[in-house]
Amino acid sequence: MTILGRFTKQPAEVESYSIEFADDLVNQDKISSATSEVVPEGLNLASTTVIGTRVKVLVSGGTNKTTYKITVTAQTDDGRTLQDEFIIKIVEY
Repeated sequence: MTILGRFTKQPAEVESYSIEFADDLVNQDKISSATSEVVPEGLNLASTTVIGTRVKVLVSGGTNKTTYKITVTAQTDDGRTLQDEFIIKIVEY
């Protein structure tokens, strides 16, 4: 598992974040499904979508000055589980 990055967004923004899994896929393996989770509660994960070798997470809301960790878990056709994380801090400017 890797922390891919740290991002900031305002509470009213709706942002998408993509995770590229191409380097983790071997022998023509493909991502079959993906889920995302957030800790703590309070940030809305509107959708988690597989697009080829990427997983896109659409995020909205959040509480000012709160830092959230999003964990993305992808399942592959070969039965592998891949997981990455990123951090979002909510900042009201």
